[in-house]
Formats: sequence, structure tokens, C-alpha cells
Amino acid sequence: MAVILRNLADFKRFLGKPGATIQLVRNTFMDRQPDATREAYRDKGMYAPRAVQALSRKAAVFTLRGYPGTVWLYWDKGARGWRFSGDTVTVPLVTGLGPPDELVYRCSFADGFEPAPRSRVARRAKHDEAHRASV
Repeated sequence: MAVILRNLADFKRFLGKPGATIQLVRNTFMDRQPDATREAYRDKGMYAPRAVQALSRKAAVFTLRGYPGTVWLYWDKGARGWRFSGDTVTVPLVTGLGPPDELVYRCSFADGFEPAPRSRVARRAKHDEAHRASV
């Protein structure tokens, strides 16, 4: 089942599913930094896949696979300027240190956790079976 995100509600629904994972694929702010800074950022695991640890109404807490600590992603301001396209989420990054930047995350499910596609036929058969049992 492919991840398709159209808005913040879809993104939150995705994060609530078991095995939901996001991975930073582009950070334009870090792309402008010196090589040593970019390497330190990478060494901290900031490009490693992030698994959902907890969700609240205004944020998600992620663990970085293979690294200690957690990373938070807030959407308390209504996620203004966030863009959703297929399995990617683009988040504007306002640093006040130059041109506008953005973070691009790719969303997927961890191996073995991808939900099975829903089938209308199976739901219809279940409904018919329940109806026959009540008659």
C-alpha cells in the first residue's frame, strides 16, 4: 500500500499507524553549511529513518534508528506552508539566517508493518454474513 498524503490530516493519520517512518531527504539549510557542519549533522543521525515514538495534538516525537535521543516535529501553528505530495512532506524552515529553507521528509512503513490494502469486496461479504446471521 503506497503512502499518499494530501494534507495534514492524512499525515497525522499516517503517523498514527504502526510502523510509520519518516526520513529526511533534503534540508536546504544544511546544504548551505560547510562540509564539517554537514558531516556532524549526519553523524548525529539526522538523516536516519525516524520511527514514531509518541503523538500529541500538536507534535510528534520520533526516535532515530540506531541513535540515542529523540526529535520533535511540531505542527501547532496549523502547519502553514506545508506541502504534501504523494509520500513526501515539505516543511518550511524559518531560521532568519538567509533565504527561506525547507525540510523534505519521505514517509513509508517499516518492513513488515505496511498495512494491507482495504477491499470493498471483503467488507461487503462481512456485511452480508452478519445480515444472514441475524435473519
